[in-house]
Amino acid sequence: MKSSESRILIFEPGSVGHRITWLQYVTEAFLHIGYDVTWAVDLRAKTKGLVEDRLSKFLPGVDILSVFKEDGKWRGGSKINALEECRRLSGAGDVFINEFDEIASYLLRRAAFGIFPPPALQGRLSGVYFRPRFLTDPFRPLGNMIKAAGFRRLSQNRWFKHLYFMDEYLFSTLKNERGADQFHFLPDPWSGDFSGSAGSARAALAIPSDKFVFLHYGIGSRRKGLHLAVDAMETLTTQTKPFLLCAGAINQDRKLLQRIAVIENNGSARLLNRYISDAEERLCFCAADVVLLPYIQHYGSSGVLSRAAAAGKMVIASDEGLLAKRVRDHHLGLLFHRQNKNELHKRMQAVSILNPAELDHFRMMSRKYAETCSRDAFCKALLLPWHPSRT
Repeated sequence: MKSSESRILIFEPGSVGHRITWLQYVTEAFLHIGYDVTWAVDLRAKTKGLVEDRLSKFLPGVDILSVFKEDGKWRGGSKINALEECRRLSGAGDVFINEFDEIASYLLRRAAFGIFPPPALQGRLSGVYFRPRFLTDPFRPLGNMIKAAGFRRLSQNRWFKHLYFMDEYLFSTLKNERGADQFHFLPDPWSGDFSGSAGSARAALAIPSDKFVFLHYGIGSRRKGLHLAVDAMETLTTQTKPFLLCAGAINQDRKLLQRIAVIENNGSARLLNRYISDAEERLCFCAADVVLLPYIQHYGSSGVLSRAAAAGKMVIASDEGLLAKRVRDHHLGLLFHRQNKNELHKRMQAVSILNPAELDHFRMMSRKYAETCSRDAFCKALLLPWHPSRT
């Protein structure tokens, strides 16, 4: 029987967005260096099929535990107790929390007042912290101050083993913190072949070949700014026949759907209003000329930027936060003032008439950036703290 040190529990109670994809990535990485893996996931009826369908190639090679009891409540009565109970049942020496944000607020607030997690978890907690907002401004509001105090207590008392941050600028400020050896930078990865021709991708998606295609990829929540892209498209006129490709489920906004339908009926848009498969995702990015990131108050990284770079496509992004810094520092595209639909309109107009040399520059810079966030770069960064000699 293998020791507990060779088994890791991956805790992932979510199933939307990037969750299942990241569960695949992290699992494959740890299997690659010889770990036995147990999943702590949501096996209730509404999500069990999704987990098994997307990740069937790992079964039965990966052990699976449900984070919920038969009555639908958390094991042990809470999320953190479910984590520890699953770790104990699995016999794992370590736990990896795919999205540390799941338990962060609870842990940090309690730790600020000296209330710590179950003792058996000390030194065993690893994971990816996607949105550590309190680290950006640890002094306001009051909630951030409390979380910052809890974070210091947990890190100074060595509760973390390996905690990853996806913001290279923020990570650089943590290097001088006490216990900084617990912290690591992790790139936001892309995976797959994004080298297909625009012509074949457009043919597959029924997009006319003579259009200048703007891609908005992802869910249609207001913070993703799809309504701003639609605003711009409704008045955009260029010599290159603008076309808006919307890919992702936006069923909840009927008015937005109606507006897109009007543009679509005019032959200037295509809506893929559903879950997008990996194959369709690659087609969308290959078909695009420019990728739109008109996000509103977006905090942290974005896998859409990584995919755009992999496809060699420039972006138009809001001028705030991490994404704006990356676009500016790596020359990945143009920025516009957040929520300013008129500025977005101007940027879309401008990129559609760029000359070939300017487009080649953005294409070259995008692919250069893509090398830093490839699947291989992700795996190396993830595994280096665990087994440096085997990455």
